[in-house]
Amino acid sequence: MRLRSNMKQEDAASRLRVSQSYISRLENGVIEPSPDIVSRLRELLHNPVHRPLVDQLRAIVRHSPHAVALLACENDRVSVVEASARFHNAGPPFAAYSPSMEISDLLGKAVSDIVGEVLACGAFEGEVACMERVWHAPVKNEMRYFHSVQTPVFTGFEWLVHSATAAMSAAGYEAFLTRNGGPALVHHF
Repeated sequence: MRLRSNMKQEDAASRLRVSQSYISRLENGVIEPSPDIVSRLRELLHNPVHRPLVDQLRAIVRHSPHAVALLACENDRVSVVEASARFHNAGPPFAAYSPSMEISDLLGKAVSDIVGEVLACGAFEGEVACMERVWHAPVKNEMRYFHSVQTPVFTGFEWLVHSATAAMSAAGYEAFLTRNGGPALVHHF
């Protein structure tokens, strides 16, 4: 917990009301914690303030009433870390998402194109504030229009991308294209 939250030994010692050397000996297995220290540790670990950011992000995404997903990238392979129920229930291509699933053409060309653009703009390196993208896909013989926003989030150890998608009208789609000169808009810092 201390390492995941970038907490120094001195800070942990202060919160537990012990010395920094005590924390060092405890972490190195030199000593066993007393029942009192175990109780203090338990309190510290159960405090939501000390939960890793990625756990909080996953909960936010999982319980969102909107179509959102949390994406990770390793070796240019993007996978879904978490997705909301609304995302799964939105129908094609979103229903194909599952936790830890690698994103591929199975999700449709439009989604694969967006993933490629997210990689290319540097979102998984935190090089942009966010990327907006409008797109369309046929759903049950009807063309549907979507607006997606991909926002990089640094967890302290890695960059993830929070992806939110909403349906939009054909007129809204055309207005975005006209206003921005194309389907994608990258916001820089």
